[in-house]
Amino acid sequence: MKRAWLSVTRKRGKSAILFAVILILGNVIAGAIAVNQSTQNVEKQIKNQLGSLATIDIDYEALMANSEGGASMEEIQPLPEELIKQIGERSEVKQYDYLREAMIAVDKFKPYSFRPEVENENIMVSGSMDSWVYLTGTNLLQPLDFEEDTVNLTQGRFFTEEEQRTGKRVGLISEEVAQENGLTVGDTMVLDGQFIDYSSGGDPEKQKGNDYPIEIVGIFKNTSLEKANEQGQEGGVSSFAFDDRPFNRIYMPNDAVKTIVEEERAGRQAAFPATDPGSDEDFFTPQFILNQPEDAEQFKQEVTPLLPNGYKVNASTDEYDRVGTSMNRLSQISSYVVVIAVIASLIIISLIIVLFTRDRKYELGIYLSLGERRKYVFAQIVIELLLIGVSAMLISLVTGNMLGKMVSESLLTSSMLEANQTGMEQFFVGAPKIDQATINEAFRVQYTLSYVIAFLATGIVTILLSAVVPLLYILRLNPKKIML
Repeated sequence: MKRAWLSVTRKRGKSAILFAVILILGNVIAGAIAVNQSTQNVEKQIKNQLGSLATIDIDYEALMANSEGGASMEEIQPLPEELIKQIGERSEVKQYDYLREAMIAVDKFKPYSFRPEVENENIMVSGSMDSWVYLTGTNLLQPLDFEEDTVNLTQGRFFTEEEQRTGKRVGLISEEVAQENGLTVGDTMVLDGQFIDYSSGGDPEKQKGNDYPIEIVGIFKNTSLEKANEQGQEGGVSSFAFDDRPFNRIYMPNDAVKTIVEEERAGRQAAFPATDPGSDEDFFTPQFILNQPEDAEQFKQEVTPLLPNGYKVNASTDEYDRVGTSMNRLSQISSYVVVIAVIASLIIISLIIVLFTRDRKYELGIYLSLGERRKYVFAQIVIELLLIGVSAMLISLVTGNMLGKMVSESLLTSSMLEANQTGMEQFFVGAPKIDQATINEAFRVQYTLSYVIAFLATGIVTILLSAVVPLLYILRLNPKKIML
């Protein structure tokens, strides 16, 4: 150790050269590791924000791709309740529900319709000219949307066990629908249905439908509205598409929705006998809350083969995959840079040490001729490398972090510009949405314990491996020939 210290301090020129090389390469490695870990942290943070909800839905895109004249629904079979329960018992699932859904056309009852206060050509409202409400049946006392904070109960209560067991017609409505119709908790609202026939090709034919009295037991607020507005205003998106269906959703017990669907089907058949009443089979929309967002990929891979033809698994974390392209690209680039920089470091440092060791063969020959063991000569060279290398790495730990920030900010800015030029961004209210600006905001290149450990471990291992070739040179030294 004493000889190693004297060698480093007395041969300052050579020490400075080796220090500069390790410093430069260390900056590259440190910056790449910082960016790589930051992208992984962003993915984890965003996916936790999106939640761990998975659903099984009809794969309309696949149907369209496989159909010459459009999507065909004849081959789609309803999901059996037994299969839903089987999937719900999987270890990745914390809680599950299967929803029975229905659409009711109403006459005088007022669904909520979004009306922008300020005319803005970038705001589009999706929907039809007719008035519809959307019944969502649940098997739980508290629907999963409330568990996932998509909606929050602001007044009233959830369902009781008796209401679920008997299929009582009670419901949870949004604040917007309650305000439109002057309703409060405890009131009984009446959905004055109407039957509409679009088969004529011209103006639809309408007839008086069934009336459905529903007791209001709770009122909820759709929390996705504020998030979508913030994304539309602060995210700098080119346009904003608003879907008012989640505000016109009425949560009810599954059996209550089932009886309404049966009455609707019978009433429509009586009103329009010539039209096809459609299948009397129940289509469910299963929802699964997973233990953690990281389980989503495994859940999708293992559940997909169990599903009938025409279905697919959607996860809330899919939203990250839609907009996380720049993060994934940045993570790949940083991984490649780490690998290339480590290989380059091994080659360059090894060559430099070999050259310096050849110049010191007389010094090493004297040690060996005096009876010094080769392992101590090896140890001296390694200690010299560590003295210079660790000091250079500690400095590059700071400068490399700054380098990583500058490079990643530049890449993210260019990625953001590309994303803004690709076209219209849509934010359909009712599910958490993450845009590119949100991901960029969450991206932080900073010091963490894992980052420091990963960098120092990578650097030290690289330096030690760089000493292998010089040590082989020392092993071949013959002190007798050197001293002649």
